[in-house]
Amino acid sequence: MASKLFGGINLSDIAKQVKEKADPSPYESSSTRPRVAAAELALTGRTSPMLERTNVLSVDPKRCRPWKFHNRTSAWYTKEACQDLIDSIPKDGQMEPALGRKLSGDPNFDFELIYGLRRRFAAEYTNTKLKVRLTDVDDAKAAVLMHIENADRQDITPMERALSFQQQLDGKIFSTQDAMAEAFGVSKGQVAKLLKAAQLLKVTAIGQLFPDKSAVPVEAAYGLSVLMERPGAKDVVVKAAQNWATRGEGGRPAAAVLKHLAASLDRSKRIEPLKREYNVGPSTRMTAVRNPKGKVTLAFPKGLRQADREGLMAAIEKLLRDLG
Repeated sequence: MASKLFGGINLSDIAKQVKEKADPSPYESSSTRPRVAAAELALTGRTSPMLERTNVLSVDPKRCRPWKFHNRTSAWYTKEACQDLIDSIPKDGQMEPALGRKLSGDPNFDFELIYGLRRRFAAEYTNTKLKVRLTDVDDAKAAVLMHIENADRQDITPMERALSFQQQLDGKIFSTQDAMAEAFGVSKGQVAKLLKAAQLLKVTAIGQLFPDKSAVPVEAAYGLSVLMERPGAKDVVVKAAQNWATRGEGGRPAAAVLKHLAASLDRSKRIEPLKREYNVGPSTRMTAVRNPKGKVTLAFPKGLRQADREGLMAAIEKLLRDLG
């Protein structure tokens, strides 16, 4: 898919300019000039800081729902996470509109927001109207605009971006990883890495360990995902995740949890020495010894008799359970 979407404008180039332009620009905050989001410049196809803001409505924030491919997690929608906007909107007003599309046929909502959900939360919290710029772009173009908006703000976590990429690929907004990379103006390797990290959290036993998935570090998630491609490794890690959940060790940092899961692969290679005794019959006992290499030796100090057959089989069954 080509990244030149709006009248030949290359949106990835605009995003790059936002990050690399050294001189003062309309993207930067200024006490004398309102900040203009890069995504809005891309949307209109203009590069002038004197952007003419047309088709912006003031709407009831409760009548706006998130776009289904919106990439912020619910962790952002709290008073604490939106305190900056809650404080500034009553004093300075909403500096930038959200971007949305008009809905039809939904009795509960009139608009869906492509970006601007924090602004929506703050507007509802302060009982003010939400400014929304309307657009009719398709999902692919909406995804690019959202990506540019986030690159401009730089407050989306890497894992949120990874989960967003995965969601968009699953939703077939982009046909391939390569098409996504081209549209967003990022390397194919970066897209592949983000997707592999996001796929780790799709493993149910692992994903449920992280109530706030946005806080999961991409590098560690990617590394564990690569390790799990080894033969038999996934089963070991999933079992470790299940054990962690059973023990109820919540509240630990995401990086520490991932480190523990990765270490389970090393722990699985170690064999704990074992020595146990089992009753075989009324007067017969079996001693089982396992050495660090895994070799198991059975000894019967008082010997065995034909009459001990059933007791022996029961003792071996119990030994096998103890060996795991």
